[in-house]
Amino acid sequence: MAEDTVKLTVRLPARLHRALKERAAEYNVSLNQAVVDTLAAEFVVAPPAEETESEKFDRTMRESGLLADTSWMAELVEELSGGEPLPTLEEVRDRLQGVPLSDWIIEDRGPR
Repeated sequence: MAEDTVKLTVRLPARLHRALKERAAEYNVSLNQAVVDTLAAEFVVAPPAEETESEKFDRTMRESGLLADTSWMAELVEELSGGEPLPTLEEVRDRLQGVPLSDWIIEDRGPR
């Protein structure tokens, strides 16, 4: 199926016209084809990537209200950490020195 075309008259600066003529000669195409190809390369948007099954599942769950939007968490963590990167799991384990986290919490809470 042929795409509809439109005839358009455009005024160009001489240097741009020369550059387009040079491009047309370089690629052995008409001046018109060089203009169309150049415009298409700039304005044609690539089709969106195919949605994966996981992305489709997450979107469906969010839209139905069964999956909470947690994007605010990353912003909160960044704000609370002052932009510093969070420690890795290994760094946390080293800091806890093998003591279960629940014991640290009970110790910090103090007697009841």
